[in-house]
Amino acid sequence: MSELLKVRGLGKSFGRKRVLEDVSFALEPGRVYGFLGRNGEGKTTLARILLGVIPADRGEVVFKGEPIRFKAAAYKREIGYIPEDSFFYGWMKVREFLRFNGSFYPKWDADRVRVLCSNLGLDPKARIRTLSRGEKLKLGLVAAVGAAPDLLILDDPTSGLDVPTRHDFLRGVIRDLADRGTAVLFATHMVHELERVADHLLILQGGRIILDRRFDEVKASARRVRLWFDGGAPEWPRIEGTLFVESEAGRIEAVVYPWNGAVEDGIKGLAPTRMEVETLSLEEIFVGFVGSGPARPVARS
Repeated sequence: MSELLKVRGLGKSFGRKRVLEDVSFALEPGRVYGFLGRNGEGKTTLARILLGVIPADRGEVVFKGEPIRFKAAAYKREIGYIPEDSFFYGWMKVREFLRFNGSFYPKWDADRVRVLCSNLGLDPKARIRTLSRGEKLKLGLVAAVGAAPDLLILDDPTSGLDVPTRHDFLRGVIRDLADRGTAVLFATHMVHELERVADHLLILQGGRIILDRRFDEVKASARRVRLWFDGGAPEWPRIEGTLFVESEAGRIEAVVYPWNGAVEDGIKGLAPTRMEVETLSLEEIFVGFVGSGPARPVARS
């Protein structure tokens, strides 16, 4: 599958603070990319660079084979963006804003906008200044989806939505966009929600991408292992891919990625009296990767 967007060696600092360092990844059409990282890791900075709002210090971003230039405008007609807090002209009515917004996008889908407004309970005649925060988030979703973008960037946009709306947005709107060929880069701290829609995972830590893998591969290869011993627990061996290990009074708990036969044999060599191995949720996998300790080497597909 051809690449829609490619990021190569991206770096960005603010004063002495280095936010992004040698960030590289690619996005393909029709896939949902879960983009995870602790608060302050640079997810919003990266989104703003992709949108041409701020310049990178190093590296390049290529969209549809053409480098993105700072402040360039034309390519933005093919990219949708939903931040956590959108700005609107409060004096406008919902339908006026959508008509105004649609004038900038050649592929604006007015029929889909009407359906989404109805499904989300947005009154086209309402003044934007009278909308609640959740309703403004819904309006931002409608505006971004109505542009029929080739790339949709979501920067933690669902935190102010009620549970049913979040569910409909994730299961309906996001998957429908991907099925139509849109690449979706979804940054969020609500990790469990990505489990429903993500095809691919990107994890940012210490300014670098430390995981770049298909979600199903990560789920199939990450394990938590619990071991019990008679007497004191032995020292944990040097097992490649150990994300977390904790030992106490005859018991060891560890998270390992990737899990394979060699890892299992190495652990059995500790001769535990009891051993349990279980799969992990996405949230547990994320915590395993970004827990205490330095940033880990990148794992790519």
